[in-house]
Order: sequence, then structure tokens, then C-alpha cells
Amino acid sequence: MAVLIHLTIEQNNRVWDQLLHTKYYSVSRNTSLSLFMEFATSIAENVLGRLASYASQKISLAWGAQLELTKLNKTLSTINLVLQDAEKKQVKNPLITHWLGKLKDVCYDVDDVLDELEFRKLRKKLLVNNHGIVKGKVRQFFSRWNPIVFNFKMGHKVKEIRERLVQIDNEKREFSLIQVAQLAEDHCAPRRVHDDRRITTSTVEASSVIGREGDKQQILKHLLNDTDFSSEENVSVISIVGLGGLGKTTLAKLVYNESMVKENFEKRMWICVSDNFDIQTLVRGITSAAGGPKCEDESLDIMETMLQDTLRSKKFLLVLDDVWDTELIGVTREKWIVLKTLLNVGANGSKIIVTTRNNQVASIVNSSYKHPLEGLPHEDSMSLFIQRAFKKGEEHRYPHLIEIGRDIVKKCGGVPLAVATLGSMLYLNTERHKWESVRDNDMWSIGNDNILPALKLSYDALPQHLKPCFAFCSLFPKDYIFNSEDLVSLWTAQGYLKCKKNEDFEQIGINYVREFSFRSLFQIKLEMKTDIHDLVHDLAISVAQVEYSTVNSRPSSGFDMVRHVSVSKKDLFGEEAKMPDFIFKSTKLRTCLIPEDGEINQYFVKTCISRFKYMRVLDISGSPLEELPSSIGSLFHLRLLDLSSNDKIKRLPNSICQLLKLESLILGRCTALEEIPKDIGNMINLRSLWITTQQTYLPKEIRHLTLLQSFYFSDCVNLKSLSVEIQFLTNLRRLWIYSCANLESLPPNMKLLTALHTLIIDECEKLDLMKTTEGPQGLRSFVLRKSDLEVLPPWLEDSAKVLQSIELADCDNLTEILELQKFTFLEQLRIDYCSNLLALPEGLHCLSEFRELEINNCPKLSESCKRQLKGQDWSKFAREAKITIYPDMDTDEDDDDEGAFDDHNAISTDRYSDQLQQKCG
Repeated sequence: MAVLIHLTIEQNNRVWDQLLHTKYYSVSRNTSLSLFMEFATSIAENVLGRLASYASQKISLAWGAQLELTKLNKTLSTINLVLQDAEKKQVKNPLITHWLGKLKDVCYDVDDVLDELEFRKLRKKLLVNNHGIVKGKVRQFFSRWNPIVFNFKMGHKVKEIRERLVQIDNEKREFSLIQVAQLAEDHCAPRRVHDDRRITTSTVEASSVIGREGDKQQILKHLLNDTDFSSEENVSVISIVGLGGLGKTTLAKLVYNESMVKENFEKRMWICVSDNFDIQTLVRGITSAAGGPKCEDESLDIMETMLQDTLRSKKFLLVLDDVWDTELIGVTREKWIVLKTLLNVGANGSKIIVTTRNNQVASIVNSSYKHPLEGLPHEDSMSLFIQRAFKKGEEHRYPHLIEIGRDIVKKCGGVPLAVATLGSMLYLNTERHKWESVRDNDMWSIGNDNILPALKLSYDALPQHLKPCFAFCSLFPKDYIFNSEDLVSLWTAQGYLKCKKNEDFEQIGINYVREFSFRSLFQIKLEMKTDIHDLVHDLAISVAQVEYSTVNSRPSSGFDMVRHVSVSKKDLFGEEAKMPDFIFKSTKLRTCLIPEDGEINQYFVKTCISRFKYMRVLDISGSPLEELPSSIGSLFHLRLLDLSSNDKIKRLPNSICQLLKLESLILGRCTALEEIPKDIGNMINLRSLWITTQQTYLPKEIRHLTLLQSFYFSDCVNLKSLSVEIQFLTNLRRLWIYSCANLESLPPNMKLLTALHTLIIDECEKLDLMKTTEGPQGLRSFVLRKSDLEVLPPWLEDSAKVLQSIELADCDNLTEILELQKFTFLEQLRIDYCSNLLALPEGLHCLSEFRELEINNCPKLSESCKRQLKGQDWSKFAREAKITIYPDMDTDEDDDDEGAFDDHNAISTDRYSDQLQQKCG
């Protein structure tokens, strides 16, 4: 096995000098080596997948391009075998980081070439009709794509990229990298994510811990409650969950060393687990910690017997600190069942405390109580900071530093690790400029080796496909509130989602958001809103350097490596129309975002279109453009185009329909737009379409958008009917219709929309839902707002076996709801401002899956509901469902009712109409 390269301080400085003079890296010498790393596995595997797909199509290319692609695939496949080892070893050798950066740059270039080849294939598909005859009109449409010129150009381009890749392949020999297969065979070296993991013990100085008394008492309450366990099992589990650095381990130590705990448990054991949840190691460690016989070379079977003999009939407390669900080696349900079965020989009331950053771990271990650890309040954080930054009592001599310290503490966001570390950095240092430097700089640039490395363990443990999604978040400013749906669209446009062609992209992306939330990296707010902690944002910047030029971090060199850029108002909106200089230096941009609201100048838009040919995302929403340049059709790599909130554009150039790779087209709130481009049917890759148009009827070409998954209509004031063309969209999942005042009917036979699961209708007063004869059969969510209907359409019963959520609002004429006994999977019913609705629907209380009832400002219904809930038939329903009625009504509900939705449903139980209101402004 190759030996990891360890660098002395002198060697380390020499390496930095070498890196700082390359065109690829421009970072401060203060930047921690353990943070400044490259991760190329995700893009390399994505490119290899596309190469394999292209090769399987057996499309011949002139000028030897096909042969060059085959060679390129072989070389990249060889390099890919050592990437896992390279990404691990770069912690100790930054030259490997440099090598990975060059590899990633080449992979992006390969990806662009493959994109161009796929575009050519799509173009040929449109050129030829069903009889194999070239369509003259379409050929003229794509006349600039001369096949001879194209093949010649692509052959030379692929050859040049392959030569660069061969050079990178030769350079890898300098690093003694090990292939994946060899790593898998090396049983002596477990595949850890955290090689330099800290080893925790149970020792703690309780007097130095600030602000955790309430958390400690809450856990003690469950820990010392001997009735808080299943009658079938003697051992129950308490989980402490939270972001790295919040003090989960410290809290567990406080509880572990409490005198009442020592008295209550015969045996106490503390085990630091980290990412390798190995049963044999754990059995040996627990047995030893419990005072059992020493386990050395015994078989696992003998060690398990030793463990059970040691714990049998003993009331014990076991702390499993820092548990992960890292791929391949972390805790799994199967591993946990094995361990829990062994431990269940203990006496009734035995407890296990698990500390983890991941909510999924808390679910895997089947926690009887989960304690989500929050950040410290500001005053507690200040007390901790002062304790670490000053000698006792000396803080009063430096009031000016205390004021600066308050700002430093704010940037820590209540994370004790950050507060204590920055305080310790400043201990005995009374120079004002040093304190101001810590206050004014981002955490990743301060040069501390404790805070971000601790958080980075969460990044290291992410599956490969989530890492680029996380780095992408660095483009947004701090304290930015993400709309989860918009973030998913941006990830999709970059090709980050790991899904097949016909899968539900949006749902898979939402699952990614949920995964980040489970891992404590995202904080889910109400509805679809998400934000990230300031320290997590600093982490995103630290892992995204080189490839990203963000509002908070601009490179000083290596501009040809930059693929994504975000622009602030300050960068862009001056008295004169101009472009920031740093943008012109980056020629291969895929993303240019302006996260903050503001009016974009025309010069910016025209420059983006003319200069950046590799763009995947072009967001020019809110721009003052009166005309979109016809050159928009040249951006054939584009996946997402947002033109929303423009009240001047009347027509779009038909060249926009040349964007065959486009997946999302957003034309919402384009109130002056007279019609959708006539050749929109050519955009056969569209997954999401949002339109505002003055047309009376939709163009027939809509029927060709067979991959469309989400269709949004807003403010289509003249639209009278959703024509039968909609019925051909068999992949449509979501149909949202907002403020279409003259819309009279939906398609008559919506049964053909077999994939439709969400239907939202808002402010369409003339819409007669009764004209639809057959409804969709797969609806999971139905929302109706501001409708004149007196009863709900009977075709809703066509989805009775799958419908999960119904929301009704501002339906003043509505007097009754369908009987719901047939709706066996209904989970949620929300009713707002339905003044004439008299009673809850029959059969609601019989639904076994029902979880949440919410009634707002429905006085007649509220009174009726109060009587119904007191009835004997409704008593179980009232206990098990989460019931919210406004204005308040006494239903004897417990705020902590177990019927309340858990974290898993925080996103899935969407308030669709509220989202649409936000989307439509």
C-alpha cells in the first residue's frame, strides 16, 4: 500500500508558493489545507455515463472523432479508478488538489462536447419526419449546422481534450494513488471518510459549559423515566441531533456525569463511534467499557456472548457519540438491529444516548425521544466568548473590544464551537485591528483549523451526487432565503440530479433538499422556504473555491476555471450600463445569477447572450428588455431560461425554439406577451413551462411537449379553454392555473393525464369544473381557491384511492364537500374562508391515514366542528389528528400531539396555493 505524503511546515510553504503562482489557484496562505480541496468524482462519473450512453448509440463521426471519444473514455475510466484515493490523500498533499482541479476542468470541457453532440442528434430528429424525409422548413431553421464543418470541428476538439487528459493521466503516477478495487480488497484499512476524526471521552468541566441547562433537564426527564420504553424491549434510545459544533457531545457528557444518572444506572459506557459503525469493534469496545473480560483475538460469536454476560439483567446507560450513516460503513437498519438485539439483555429502563448530525440516524435507531439541539441565545454566546477571550474580570477594561465582540458573536450564529474558538484566538490580544479583522472576514478566510474542519465532516459524508448541489449554494449571499423549488430548478439545469429521463425531476430535487435538512446543513422554514446557517454558508464557499465566483468570494486569478458566478447589485447596477470586469475574464460560464432583486440593464443581457455560449442558466427576470435578441437561439447548451416579470416584451423571436436542450422556460408575468412562439413544439426537452399570454387558445404545437412535467398558467386574461392538446402531455405531473379570469373549461377528458398528481386552480371564477367528464385518476393533491362552485366536482372521486391532500379557500358559495369515506389515503384537509360551509364531510373521522385538519375563518364550520369533535364517533379522530382552528376554539388538543407532521413531511405537505401566490407575486 502506498504511504500518504506528509508535509513539513517548510514543504507546505513551498507547495503553497508553487500553487499560488499557477493560473488555477488564488487563495490566501491562511486558508486551511484541509478545507481547500477539489472533488472531481461527481463530474467524472457523470461524463463517463454520458460517454457510455453516446457510445451505445453507435453514431459514427467523421475525422476520427468517434475513435478519439473511445480513447478519451478509456483514459478517463482509468483515472476514475483512483479518484477516491486522490480525494482522500489531498488532505495531506495540496499538489493532488491542483491535479484534481485540472481534471475537473477537462471533464467540464468533455461534458460541453457531449452536449453539442446530443444537440446535433436532437436537431436531426426534428429535421426528419416519420417517413425519413428531411423537412425543408426545419432544415432552413437549422441551416448553420453544416454536418461537414461540424464533424471536422468536433474531431479536432475531442482530440485536443484527449491530449490534455493523457497528460493528466501521466501526472497521477507522481502521487502513488491506489485504484478502487485495491482499496476494496485492503481489509486492513477501513474506508473511512474522517481519517483525522476526534476521539471523544466522557470527561467534562461542567462549570465551563454555558447555556445548556434547559437541554440537559429535558434529556434527564426522558432518561430517568423508566416507563419511557416498549414493553417488548428493555432498552430505549434517546437521540441528540444537530449541526456540527453545536455541542451535542458536550450535552451528552453533562447528562452522563450527572449525579442522578450515576445513581440510576448500574453501568455506564461511553463509546465514540464516528463514521465506521463496525459491529465487531463496537462489541469489543462496549464490553471493555462495561468492565467485562478483555476481548482480543476471539471470534465475533464469543465476543457477543461476553458482552451479553456482562450486561445481562443490569440497568445500563450507553452513550454512542458521533454516529454517522456514511455510505458503505455507517450505521444501517440491519446493523442497528444486530447491536440492539445484543443489548436488549439489560434490565428494563436501560437507555442508549446517540449523538448525530443526521435525522436519518435518529430514525434508524428508532429513537423514543429525539432532542433537536439549537444554537445558543446571543447573551449566552457572549458569556462564552468573554470567558474564552479574556482573563476573568478583565473584560471591563476593554469596552471597545466588547462591542466588536458582539458582532463577532453574531456571525457565529449560536454555534458554541465557533464562539469558543474565535474567543480563544483573541485571548490576551487587545489590538483593535486584530478584532476587527476577525469581525470583518468570512470564517473560511480567517485561517482557523477548528471551526470549518469540524463542519466539513458533514460535507465529507455527503453522497457524491449531493456535493456539487451543496457547493452551488455558495453563489447566494448570506441570509438568503431559498425557494426550494427554484433551487431544484437550478440544480436540474446543471445536471446535478441523479435521475432517469422520465422520472419526476422536481420530486427528486425536493428529496435532495430534505436530505440536506436531515443532515443539519439546511434549515427548512415554512412552506418551501429554506436557508442555511452562516457557518454552513462559509463551508459552502470553502469547498466551492476556484469553480465559483460568488458575491462573498472573488478569485484573483484562474478565471478560465470559473464556471459559475453570482453578481450583486453593487457589481451591476450603476449609473452606466456595464459589466463587472471579473465576468469578462471567465469564458466558460455555465451560470450567471443575480440573487438580489433589481432591474437588469439591457447591456448585461445582450453581453450574456453574445459572449457566454456554454450557459446552462440565464435568469433575466425583471429585465426592462423590450425585445429579446434573436441570437438567443445560439445558446444551445441552455437548460433554464427565466424571462418572467417583464411588462414590455410583446413577441419572442422564433429562434428561441432552437433551444432544444431547454428544460425550463419561465414566461410568467410577461403581461404584454401577445403569443407563445409558434414553433414551441420543437422544444421537445421541456420539463417545466410557465406562461402568461394574451392568446385565447393554446397553439396546437403544445401537444409535442411530451416530456413536460410541470405546466403553470398565470394571468392569461384572454384564455378561454385549455384545449385538448393538453391531453397529449402524458408525463405531466403538476398543473397550476392562476388568475385566468376568462377560462371556462379544462380539457373534457383529463383521465388521459395518467401522471398528473397535483392540480391547483386559483382565481378562475368562470371556470366550470363540471364540464370535465372524466378526471385524472392519480391526483394526490387538489387545491381550489376563489371559485363560485357550490359543490366539488364529482370527478374527484376518480382519484379517491390516491388523493392525500385537499385545500379549499375563498369559496363562498361552497356548502358541502364530497363524502370522504372512499378517500382512504387522505392525510390533510385545509379549509380557509369558506363562509357557507356548514359541516365537516361525512366519513372524515373514519379515515385511518388522516393526519391534519386546518380550518381558518369559517365561523359556521367552526361551530359545527366543535360539536362534531365532542361526539363519541369522533373522539379517536380528535386525539390522533393535528387539528388547527382559527379563530381559536377549545378542542382540548395537546400542542405536542403525536398526530402532528414530522420532519419528513415538512416539504411534502405543501401549501400549494401559498407557493403559487409567491410564484405569481
